[in-house]
Amino acid sequence: MPTHLNSPFPLAKLCIAVSMICTANLAYANDSASNKTADGVETIEVKGFARDYIANEGQNSAVGLDLSLLETPAAISVITQDLLMDQQVNNVDDALRNVAGVTKFKTGNGGEEKFSIRGFDASQSLYKDGARINNALNVSNIPSTETANIERIEVLKGPSALLYGQGEPGGIINYITKQPAFIESGSIEIIGGSDSFIKAEFDYTNAIADSETFAFRILGAYETADSFRDVEERDRLLLNPTLLYQASEDLKVVLGYEFIDDDYTNTRGQALELLNPTTAPSEHTYEYTDRIQNDMFFGVPNWNNQTVASAKRAYALAEYFINDNWSISANYSNTKSEKDNHDSSPGPLIAGSDIVNIRPRFSVGEGESEHLKLQSISEFTDGFEFDHQLLVSANWESRFSESIGYRNDRNVSFNVVTREYSSELTAEDASNPNFFDLGPNLGFAMTPRAPRVNDDVEEYGINILDYVSFNDQWSLLLGGRYSEYDDVLGDRSDNDFSVRTGVVFQPQEHQSIYVSYSEGYTPSTGLLGIDDRTIDPETSVSYELGFKQAMFDEQLIVTATVYHVELNDVPYIVNPFDENGNETLPDDIRYDNLGGVESQGLELELAGQLTDNWRVQGGYAYVDNAITTSGEGMWGSIYEAGNVFPGISEHSFNLFSFYEIAFAGGELGLGGGLFYSGDVFISTENRNKYDGWTSIDLAAYYKKDNWKTQINVRNAGDADYRLAQYGTTTDSFAAVRVGTAAPRTIFASIAYEF
Repeated sequence: MPTHLNSPFPLAKLCIAVSMICTANLAYANDSASNKTADGVETIEVKGFARDYIANEGQNSAVGLDLSLLETPAAISVITQDLLMDQQVNNVDDALRNVAGVTKFKTGNGGEEKFSIRGFDASQSLYKDGARINNALNVSNIPSTETANIERIEVLKGPSALLYGQGEPGGIINYITKQPAFIESGSIEIIGGSDSFIKAEFDYTNAIADSETFAFRILGAYETADSFRDVEERDRLLLNPTLLYQASEDLKVVLGYEFIDDDYTNTRGQALELLNPTTAPSEHTYEYTDRIQNDMFFGVPNWNNQTVASAKRAYALAEYFINDNWSISANYSNTKSEKDNHDSSPGPLIAGSDIVNIRPRFSVGEGESEHLKLQSISEFTDGFEFDHQLLVSANWESRFSESIGYRNDRNVSFNVVTREYSSELTAEDASNPNFFDLGPNLGFAMTPRAPRVNDDVEEYGINILDYVSFNDQWSLLLGGRYSEYDDVLGDRSDNDFSVRTGVVFQPQEHQSIYVSYSEGYTPSTGLLGIDDRTIDPETSVSYELGFKQAMFDEQLIVTATVYHVELNDVPYIVNPFDENGNETLPDDIRYDNLGGVESQGLELELAGQLTDNWRVQGGYAYVDNAITTSGEGMWGSIYEAGNVFPGISEHSFNLFSFYEIAFAGGELGLGGGLFYSGDVFISTENRNKYDGWTSIDLAAYYKKDNWKTQINVRNAGDADYRLAQYGTTTDSFAAVRVGTAAPRTIFASIAYEF
């Protein structure tokens, strides 16, 4: 029988966080430059509150090789820690709006991260330090990513099978976490804001007992908040200790452990009003009417607020330089997640009625993922005097999850006028052990379903990547990867060979032009063909032409990219009806690789500094995506050739800037930003749309000596807009999965750094 799990001890968590801050003087080093002492020990030179939006070096984790942005034949967007601090980012949703071509969708259930890149779903392409952190199953997804321990965010666009194995063709999002340093540094920051938002962050790094071999870092954050919407709340705790062992100039080992506990009110989103219920479903139209307010919660309040998710990630990185031209490394990550998911899904609001029917549900799930990567990078000059960077790597990944689900025995009614909840009660409820009493006139019983294993897969891959520099102007990237994907649960295997290649031409020292071609794949997840054998994986290809220019003594980089991406071999049903014309039973449905999707577009991005005092990050994206083949997909989803996917704007724009001036013996920073998205369809039916929107941010800070105070206003113009959910194929489903914009919110913070 399910048990109620309320947010456990939020006050105790806050006391723990504050006491750790006070007793350890914990903090973080904002911006630092790495160097080595005479004996080879890595040190950190702290630069105080200096900010920079450009990350031109250290792109190894994104493309696998130590290349600058100008040398890389791919579109890479980097969100630096400095930009995260300037915008006072507390969730990755707000961070990724700074990347051209990335679309934020309605959060799946309050604990999932939903994005697309170049028009393709990227929710299964989320990585932390190079290891996948999410899966397709809501019951065991990890808690939403905490930003306090993120050093930077890298977005590698285009199919990425060569480095990361299976995934969607738009690209991957990789969160890079902070590591220890030998020079003592730290800060404390307290943030307060709208809707009772309070967050304490701490971070401290230093050598252990003045050692030149061992250093540590301990970092954490605690957040508690309500919401602009009725009854929603969140309590989130992060703890992340790491240990650095620098045995010599050539050998480094980092060990880390990350714990996230996230207690929150689950939400499926709001509902639209069905304006013409008497017509055929194909003629239904939906609207966000005056009877629905942004602050309405479409769920069962004292049920959904019992959702609890936690994740424990242990990770290790070892790197050894055999000589000046050859290094080897190993990267291991193990993540275990648990989730008690209290959920309730609304129906639409029917015109002429004030009642929305809500279906409460409950599930308990757990999952585990492991990732191991072994890599060798060598540099050499061949007999033709061409310089090479050669990467050879092998990786293994496994994912497992299981769950127990419970379903409601009756619906709950929500009155949009009185905002009251009720359900029909019976005399037998009092003696039913599965009955939940949630207050006067409100209760229901849960019917358990059989436990099931949702996911049990392994993937193996080996890849070779060679970057050849012919001279100062011409370079070639060429690589291939063989992957094998085993579905233990479905007793099946897929394999794939993927290619990536690119040519870079640098006509001038600070300028480059590149063309690239890359491939990717996504396994068929055990779908059977007409011959009862599993169908082939989905495949994808991407063609890209890009231009990069470094300006103002390489303080600013401008990137322009045009691309064309094709997703092929999408599974479609081949026998929707049996020989008698009846709908095929679920167990008899068979598939074939018949479908396809295309996306093409243009991206412009700039990042860096216009002057020493003026920094800027901006982008524009044009996305033209379309279904290329009509057919019926999983769950009876109908796809029409020529229709576009929901939630993806044809045009989007972002610009954020900060300017610093000397003031009262310190520095005053003034900044702000503008974020625009055009109209979007609510489903692949392409009949109903959400209007486009523009959101404006304002920000300012004052810093003197070791202190900084800052204020940020998000959505200062109080723009009101809707967010779609990716993958919805009917307007009727999209109408009960509606995301709403957060109204104007204000955050103020005070930080001390030493």
